[in-house]
Amino acid sequence: QIDVFREYTPFPWRYAPEIYPRWIRYSPWSYGLVLWLGGDVLMQGPLRVDGALRFMRHRFQRLLEDHAPEVIVVLHGAFTRFAVIAREALGVSIPIVTVVTDLAKPHLGWYHPRVDRCLVPCVPAYRRGLAAGVPRERLRIVGHPAHPKFALYKASKEEARRSLGWDEKAPAVLLLGGGEGMGGLGAIAQAVDAARTGVRLAVVCGRNERLQEELTSRNWHGPTDIYGFVDDMEVMMRAADLLITKAGPGTIAEAAIIGLPMIIYGAIPLQETPNARYVVERGAGLYARRPQEIARLVARMFGPEDDTLLRLGIGARRIARPNAVFEIADEIAMVTGVRSI
Repeated sequence: QIDVFREYTPFPWRYAPEIYPRWIRYSPWSYGLVLWLGGDVLMQGPLRVDGALRFMRHRFQRLLEDHAPEVIVVLHGAFTRFAVIAREALGVSIPIVTVVTDLAKPHLGWYHPRVDRCLVPCVPAYRRGLAAGVPRERLRIVGHPAHPKFALYKASKEEARRSLGWDEKAPAVLLLGGGEGMGGLGAIAQAVDAARTGVRLAVVCGRNERLQEELTSRNWHGPTDIYGFVDDMEVMMRAADLLITKAGPGTIAEAAIIGLPMIIYGAIPLQETPNARYVVERGAGLYARRPQEIARLVARMFGPEDDTLLRLGIGARRIARPNAVFEIADEIAMVTGVRSI
């Protein structure tokens, strides 16, 4: 296993894994703007810069020479064009498969007409691929590659709650802020708790240890569990009745598989805002930014004779692709000749 950023890209890209969480925490607007400029502006029309990307060609040629892969599977949109250029410079026929992990409006860097297969999560991403010049016969809608445990976990809601130590009968709301615990998660949790909705709150702070300590030290009106980084998210989603989250594509895909209704409270501008719109337009969730507005929605949704949770749950299942990882594996096998169509 290698870290392509660390071993094969120059400064400052080699520090991208450290830069990314800090950038989107402190200046998500500038991150979204740079992403947009690098995609919709610089990769299409008169400003197209395919030729300028060749400065990275030699590094990716070296990557292919060092490891002699039988297939190149691209899981980060920054590397698609580099992989194509390096393959052609070496004159080899290694198949290239891009697995698009952006959701509703992927960065144009994901797409290239000369990849062997472009696997996308949904119809809007498919249409964007066509517009970017990917031949129709090389595009496949397979879903977002959520971990198979979300589809394979078969415990009931009560069993999941019991394993977490939650009350088996009390309604529960799960709050997420991505792996870094971002987006005003604490303020949202406090607003929902202050509304005295009678629900159990489970707040996952991810790697944000400061937020975890702050929320753990608070006095809460209702039952509230504060977590750091967890690796049993499929259990927590099954145990919950509602998810409050930012518009990360992975979290949306996981919740959809579980059939968990969503309230989207935040999104990285220009990158994740289309995801929020996608969820709302397909009836899988609601969008609300302010903590008090979210608290009012929660109070209404858990009120008497309100069917919003039921309707959103149906919508979530409608956009789910529980077999995505298996379909992706099949497509990779096909392009390598391991499996015939």
